[in-house]
Amino acid sequence: MPIAPTFTSIYEQRFIVDYFDCDTEGNLNIVDFCKLIQIASAQHSVLGGISFWDLQTVNQAWVVNKFRVEITRVPKWQEEIRVVTWIEKLDGIRSVRNFEVFIEDEKVAGASSLWVILNTVRRRPEMMTLPHDHFIKYTDKKSIDGEFVKYAKPEALDKLVDSQVQYSDLDMVNHVTNIKYLEWIVDAVKMNDIHIDSIKVVDMVFQKELRFKEEYSVFKSKEGNSNHYMIKNKEDQISFQCIIE
Repeated sequence: MPIAPTFTSIYEQRFIVDYFDCDTEGNLNIVDFCKLIQIASAQHSVLGGISFWDLQTVNQAWVVNKFRVEITRVPKWQEEIRVVTWIEKLDGIRSVRNFEVFIEDEKVAGASSLWVILNTVRRRPEMMTLPHDHFIKYTDKKSIDGEFVKYAKPEALDKLVDSQVQYSDLDMVNHVTNIKYLEWIVDAVKMNDIHIDSIKVVDMVFQKELRFKEEYSVFKSKEGNSNHYMIKNKEDQISFQCIIE
């Protein structure tokens, strides 16, 4: 699609926290928190002419590789949040996109994400072919205090659950949509009576895509950082890792 007349390099979108996005305490749950901020980035890409449909004209799509969210206050049911997003870097194959979340004038969360251009036929990363010079890259405009975690493979793991990818887990790239991995972790943690309330940081890395009907297992590290979780496929390959603080 052409670049919208209303396009700007910094975009903001407002949401009212919905009943269906809340946990049992009436707080916006972490999975839907991640979903809402990505809705804002998706709409920004539509306005800027680099959306999923635009990229599909050349068999490409955005896929997330790293995602870090830092939360100072969790929004509650019926509160209005304002999500502000911009591109920090876009070098042709990778893009860093940042977010800030506000309730009125109070910043309640920041997030940063690293995205890769995927050829959806070859299932391999490649250079972006669509023009993007109209996006200003704000190389000095940060949104988080921390850095993406450098993950070390733990030697000892506790298995929390075995499962299989369902049709409802898939997105338009025909693989498991990114927020599903975090949802699987949260569900497995709660099923095993592990306490993860009052989440302040979620750091995620997406390593190998999972497809329909694939089997997977959710693990928790026994050693080192006890908040380290992992999803592996049946070949023991790591698909996803995250730290929840």
